Amino acid sequence: MQRGLPAWPVLISFVEFADCGSVTRAAEHLNLTQSAVSHHIAQLERFLGERLFERSAKAMKPTARAEMLAARLRDQLRTLSETVEAARPRAGQHDLHVVVAPEFHRYWLADRLGDFVASHGQIALRVSQDYRRDVFSDGDADLQIRLARPMAAEDGFTLLFDDEFVVCSPELADRLPAREAFSVAPFLTHTDAYQTGLDWRRWVSEFFGMEGGSQIEDRLAGMIVLPSMEDMLAACRDGKGFALVRTTLAANDIASGRLVKAVTEKLSADVNYHLVYRSDFAMSPAAQLFIDWLRAQTAAAPQILSAQPHSNY
Repeated sequence: MQRGLPAWPVLISFVEFADCGSVTRAAEHLNLTQSAVSHHIAQLERFLGERLFERSAKAMKPTARAEMLAARLRDQLRTLSETVEAARPRAGQHDLHVVVAPEFHRYWLADRLGDFVASHGQIALRVSQDYRRDVFSDGDADLQIRLARPMAAEDGFTLLFDDEFVVCSPELADRLPAREAFSVAPFLTHTDAYQTGLDWRRWVSEFFGMEGGSQIEDRLAGMIVLPSMEDMLAACRDGKGFALVRTTLAANDIASGRLVKAVTEKLSADVNYHLVYRSDFAMSPAAQLFIDWLRAQTAAAPQILSAQPHSNY
């Protein structure tokens, strides 16, 4: 390590682990071994001379100082990365900046981007994650994928048409009763659920109306709120409750068998993910190539089959 500054991989591992709360998931995201991530965390703690995580038999919880450090490093590492990237020579290349809703990037786009990069080596692709709708205001972003329709001076199209439905673990599904399935486990949600357009009360009211009854009201009142969508899905995979999801964000978990549809009921989503761009700017060749590629990807995306869960709520 250089004096006064830990190694770059150490800082990246720390921020990633602080974000996802799991050595296993951090290692997967960074393409490292779990022991490498753990070693980086230990290095940083030795460098700082203090513990950054409270350890127990089952988990490592970041301290208040660790959360503050991770938040500051996250912004600084992003700025440093963008500064270095901007300094690279790009002769014969075309820049393309795509802003993506974080959950769409994580659960749908990230696994597919390698195909675009491999097929379009002449394009210097930069992907950033943001929920803001004013990403075009500074002229830096070329395209945006967001859970919202185009606004004034914008154009775009719907990428995928989602359904909203309830999932649970296969083990929980196997023991659901023939009626009142939701009585056996709590509802799960997370603090940023509004960013995905999912609302348990709205979903339930579509089927129950004003006659939901005490059972559903108890379920809603006792809902478990997790810190993030990944925490919610992890708890759902572990059989700890029911999660309300949309097709795009649950497709991988269902395809792999980690989650299954709990009940037959589903709703068509009120709003879907859109590809958006400025209507008053000429489309660059790089942006058009990305749009064409994205259309092909969404056309080829497998549909979640209408399974026949044995229980209704």
